[in-house]
Amino acid sequence: MSMRGIGAGLILAAALSAQPLVQKPFILLIGPPGSGKSTQAAALSKSMGIPVLSAEQMISENKPLLDASRNPKISGMEPRSDPALNRILGAYLSKGGYQKGLLLDGYPATKDHCDYLLKLLKEGAIPMPIVVQLDVDDGAVRKRMAGRADASLEQRIKDYHREMDLIQLYFPGADLVKIDASKKPSKVTKEIQKALKTRLASK
Repeated sequence: MSMRGIGAGLILAAALSAQPLVQKPFILLIGPPGSGKSTQAAALSKSMGIPVLSAEQMISENKPLLDASRNPKISGMEPRSDPALNRILGAYLSKGGYQKGLLLDGYPATKDHCDYLLKLLKEGAIPMPIVVQLDVDDGAVRKRMAGRADASLEQRIKDYHREMDLIQLYFPGADLVKIDASKKPSKVTKEIQKALKTRLASK
């Protein structure tokens, strides 16, 4: 299937199966750079027995597609913010394998990504997500990322706040779980697990 036809293919697949392509729990794990998303995603996947699909994985496994879709007039676009990730995510979902749920790590990262997920939600391809937002002070992010030679860090922090501080407005019907991610990773994991257990038990 072409990248252009992925959206229609997802809708058709969901309609034919009369089931969402992703079953509950469907979790979006977001947070600023250095907030520990990958660490928490791995811990949650292990404890909950659900697969993880990360923005980093989608980027690393689809570099030719990202390069081909990039607008030559736009330079310096952060791969994690690329709209092409929408079509790439669609390709992964169309393959199936998410009967036990799915945790998205680092996606969505922009309003455009959120709009794509909302489109899939309205068309029945995915269930309403639980959004887990890792909160870390910008100063703490800078300390955590110090020495990583990331010249774009300040821009990434700005982009995160501009795009994701309004996450609750993008998904007004979703549960939003805000977690203080400045603590030790093990404590953060326990707080996330506790919050998710409460929410999933009430579904």
